[in-house]
Amino acid sequence: MGAIHLKCLERWLEESNRNNCELCGHEFRMERTPRYKVFRSVIIWLCLNHSDQMYVRNVKADLLRCLIVTPVTIACSYICVVAADFYAMTNYDNFPPARWTTYSLLSMMALLILSFFVWIYMTVRYHQKAWFYWWQKTSSVKIVDLMPKNIALSRNNKCDVSQV
Repeated sequence: MGAIHLKCLERWLEESNRNNCELCGHEFRMERTPRYKVFRSVIIWLCLNHSDQMYVRNVKADLLRCLIVTPVTIACSYICVVAADFYAMTNYDNFPPARWTTYSLLSMMALLILSFFVWIYMTVRYHQKAWFYWWQKTSSVKIVDLMPKNIALSRNNKCDVSQV
């Protein structure tokens, strides 16, 4: 490989979100410092208008889905509890499946609530991973310790290059 600038190498490591060379596999010792604090980075990530906009569109779509599914889940759970209570309180001597209907309604409600929370967990986890990858990729990279002593990269002057 030919000569490279230290700034260019740091920028490449920053953009590729790696800490090693793709060609030879050499691992660079470096510091990654996030450009933004956590809360601010979430706001910036949600306001993106470029290549990461697909993730932001997915967040907005999932928020809309959540606004629709949450009241439906609450209403269905309420209906299941009321119906189960009705079947449990009313004595059906000539209709033994009423008790099984109560159990079925309560089981259905538990399954509905469980699936709702699993969906919420998986959705939040997906968006958290997408945001975290973006947050790491936008961190500033500084190479701490360079390779052998005969190699010297310069940070200040673009004309200073090194043999890597």
